Amino acid sequence: MPVGVLTNVCAVFIGTFIGGLIKKVLPKHLMEELPKVFGICSVTIGLMSVIQVKTLPMVIMAIILGFVIGELCHLYDHVHDIFAFLLDKLPFHMEGNQEEYMHLYLLVVLMFSMSGMGLFGALTEGMSGDASVLISKSVLDFFTAVLFGAALGYAQSLICAPQLLILLACFFLAKAILPFINSTMIADFKACGGVITMITGLTVSKILDVRAMNLVPALILVMPFVGLYAKI
Repeated sequence: MPVGVLTNVCAVFIGTFIGGLIKKVLPKHLMEELPKVFGICSVTIGLMSVIQVKTLPMVIMAIILGFVIGELCHLYDHVHDIFAFLLDKLPFHMEGNQEEYMHLYLLVVLMFSMSGMGLFGALTEGMSGDASVLISKSVLDFFTAVLFGAALGYAQSLICAPQLLILLACFFLAKAILPFINSTMIADFKACGGVITMITGLTVSKILDVRAMNLVPALILVMPFVGLYAKI
């Protein structure tokens, strides 16, 4: 049973509703500054994954080619349109500038659904039954969900759907891909996810302005690249 996956999703769901409840209590200036601080914290978390890299050239190549693929396929635009459509049809309220709201919304989707630590945790639990990585992440995600739940409102709860689907997919695919991967590939997968987490954090902090969702294909490319590199 994917205990870690379910714990992580529940932490985000509960945190979102607590954030929505305290939204009217928090001062506006605090709401504006907290995401910037959290963005820098995300950079630190990403950096901890990046320093474990084993095959740096392949990770860089995966990031670059993955971003190119994401841009050419208009991945950001497609995901944007899907969530904008769903939020329009569901009884959620988007405050302020809709484009700015959706930009932050997609960054939060990326943080919860496709972070390197989350995907690695789901793979680890699927391979060995060890849910400790995801349970540890759940503590962090709970407070993150409270913070961004206060900024985005109850609409953030919709993110739990793709988060659950993606983490469950990793959990159930883990044993199937286990014979084809090694510790180096896993370390570089985490490093790739760490780079994406860093870019996401810098974008949330408004230091960069990158459509980070377009980096997602890099997570698919990095393990095959590392495997091919090892055979050269």
